[in-house]
Amino acid sequence: MTAPPLLHPERIDGAVDLLAAAAESLAGAHMARTVHGRVAGTRLAVLRAAAAVLSVRGRRPADELRRPRSPTAGPVDVWSLLPRVAPELTEWAEFFATVLPAGPRPGSDGEGPMSVREADDLLRQGEEFVQLVAGLLGLPRVAVAGELVSLTEGRG
Repeated sequence: MTAPPLLHPERIDGAVDLLAAAAESLAGAHMARTVHGRVAGTRLAVLRAAAAVLSVRGRRPADELRRPRSPTAGPVDVWSLLPRVAPELTEWAEFFATVLPAGPRPGSDGEGPMSVREADDLLRQGEEFVQLVAGLLGLPRVAVAGELVSLTEGRG
């Protein structure tokens, strides 16, 4: 059994801010009048929640700090970093990497065809992830304001 990762207390304030911003994004997703808006709000919320975990738990090893970063090394996706600092979130990271890829998906609006039901399911999963992150970091539940706006098919 391994010890839980050490939380950095000086980084908690940033995580609180990121989770508050995630709640705002979820509220925006609730009030979105299009599938694209709902997905975009959810995407931003889960990225902010993942960033909260990385800000608290993330650290670069001392030898990595001394080595210059290769100029050919591209950006590192948050979903590939998250399992390194929070292995218990690996399944979530894999899920969001698949459902919310960093680049545009084939299809209309760069989001690909997503139904209203899929967007609503994604929003619920995003809410669950944000709450899970808050608990994981020992922070209170995230309050999401805003009534869920009903969408109909064809309002992409």
